[in-house]
Amino acid sequence: MNRRYKAVARSLFLFWGSMTLGSPPTMAQQSALTLEQVLDVARQRAPVVLAARARIEEARGRYQGAAVRFRENPVFETEAGRRTRGGSKSADIDVAFSQDFEPGGRRQARIAGAQASIDLETASSHDVLRRLLRDAATTFYRALAAQQRELLLRASDEIASEFLITAQRRFEAGEIPILEVNLAKTSAARVRAAVRAAEAESEAALGELRSLLGSRPEEALAIRGELRPRRSYDAGQLFAQAKDRPDIRVLESDIREAEADVRLGEGFRRPEIGLGTRYKREEGANVYQGGLKITLPVFSHGQELRAVGTARARRVRGELEALLRAIAIEVKSAHETYLSRIRAVQELENNALPSLDENETLARRSYEEGELGLVELLLIRREILETRLFYLDRLTDAAIAAVEVEFRSGVLK
Repeated sequence: MNRRYKAVARSLFLFWGSMTLGSPPTMAQQSALTLEQVLDVARQRAPVVLAARARIEEARGRYQGAAVRFRENPVFETEAGRRTRGGSKSADIDVAFSQDFEPGGRRQARIAGAQASIDLETASSHDVLRRLLRDAATTFYRALAAQQRELLLRASDEIASEFLITAQRRFEAGEIPILEVNLAKTSAARVRAAVRAAEAESEAALGELRSLLGSRPEEALAIRGELRPRRSYDAGQLFAQAKDRPDIRVLESDIREAEADVRLGEGFRRPEIGLGTRYKREEGANVYQGGLKITLPVFSHGQELRAVGTARARRVRGELEALLRAIAIEVKSAHETYLSRIRAVQELENNALPSLDENETLARRSYEEGELGLVELLLIRREILETRLFYLDRLTDAAIAAVEVEFRSGVLK
């Protein structure tokens, strides 16, 4: 085995060890973002999160209107004119002041509805954040996997180039036909094309992540981390945390808002009262009057608010009940999926990976010594590369499955 091939094989071994066991970041990696840093950026500046938080302020503005003591403003009216009779003139004045009062229950119902709206928007913003963190973490692992796939393929590309050089040397020595050289060229081209495809996949994933984080067009993004989730989850704790998921609180707030509308509709069954006072001066006489106005709820008495609120509360209660049942299934399924993904990774680590480097070394040595044909060599190398890529895919699946467990159980927030 020549010196250059040994260097390439050593670099491949070091890369493989760093992917499976983890390694300290290099100087270039130190400026890259870890998963936790990516999630922190998402919490602070992601556009969808900022928009959701702004809706909370809108709800608080509506609360200010609901908390006003009197729904109607006082009314002040005045009229003035000149009266002429038999050559005499006098000034007439008419001044009135009135205030309408609604039944007290309506104001409390409006305040309760406005508070429920604030709670709903707050829970909605937390749910938006939870979903964003799931998408950001999943995209982070996809981008990280694409980068590691690219590194693995680049190392394999160097080895394929070494094989091509060896094949050309043996062809020039008359040891092999031109067919084997062409096969080596084809194999090297396939690996180089795979490298380009991995570059494109990495760029696409990073672009999607930048979009989720609300990055500026000129802002670069680099990431670093591992694809080896080894978290241990307690099923009972997952179920307990899932009961406090923000989408549950959204529905609970929606129910309270609907019930407040029903109470508001009940308030319209009671009459409204208005009080007023009036002063008149007619033909030199002063007239003082007091007034009482009662609005009778004969035709409009909150029917729509009560009917819509009752139907809405019934619908949302059904949605909440269905969601609670679904959450139990989601958490259980996500946890079992994660455990199965981990078992797949462990199977490869225990029974497939340990012999890959040795097999590649032996195959290369056998080919150089003429004990193995190029076709057999390429088949062995393809199997080795596919096994490594398959392992990388299983690591990615396990990492994303862990994200899904934390998303379904409400850990992500």
